[in-house]
Amino acid sequence: MKYTLYKDDKFIMQRKHFYPIKMYLIKTLGIKNIYISYTDLMQIAKKNNYKTEVER
Repeated sequence: MKYTLYKDDKFIMQRKHFYPIKMYLIKTLGIKNIYISYTDLMQIAKKNNYKTEVER
């Protein structure tokens, strides 16, 4: 699986595992708790114009 991260439809990164993308989002969005749930993280990311795609 490949996870791709976009911001404002511009390519940011593509990784084989989701964890590096999760850590990138947590650091750039300034979230203090690294144990945030996936759904909460995606809601915050969507509000800040981030989008993820998964290729199988």
